[in-house]
Amino acid sequence: MRSAEAAKNTAVLIEESVRNAESGVELNREVLARLEEIAQQVDRVGEVMAEIAAASEQQSEGVEQISRAVEQMNVLTQQTAASSEESASAAEELSVQAERMRNLIAEFRLSITRPSTATQPAVAAPAGSGRKRVEARAPVGVGAREASATFASVERIQPSRLIPFDEDEAVLGEF
Repeated sequence: MRSAEAAKNTAVLIEESVRNAESGVELNREVLARLEEIAQQVDRVGEVMAEIAAASEQQSEGVEQISRAVEQMNVLTQQTAASSEESASAAEELSVQAERMRNLIAEFRLSITRPSTATQPAVAAPAGSGRKRVEARAPVGVGAREASATFASVERIQPSRLIPFDEDEAVLGEF
């Protein structure tokens, strides 16, 4: 009886060991499956990190290109501003010179001569008028008679009729 009981206990222990072994094998399979899932997840994380690194590199290059473009635009803006200042200064100087020229021309009366038989020399502005007096003289080698016929009559003309300043004011006014 004892041997039958010992055999029975041994059989129970063997069955229990087999069940434990099978359970251990099953747990081992589950652990391996989980470890494989973890390895796949780690691989996927590595791929995502590589994509992030590549995108970050591209973004960095893009930001660098934008920085260079902005720097070039700043340089061009400064050059344009300097050029505009120079143009404005030149326009102002031209305006001042044009005004001086108008003032100088306004002091003169221009004359156009017409042939006549009178013998007096032509005078561009009457004496005492506050304007410069200009006498028409005959060219060298021309006799008094010929000169008096050529310069006998003088027609006074305002400079603004010959030089249209008013048309230029619109152009100069833009500056």
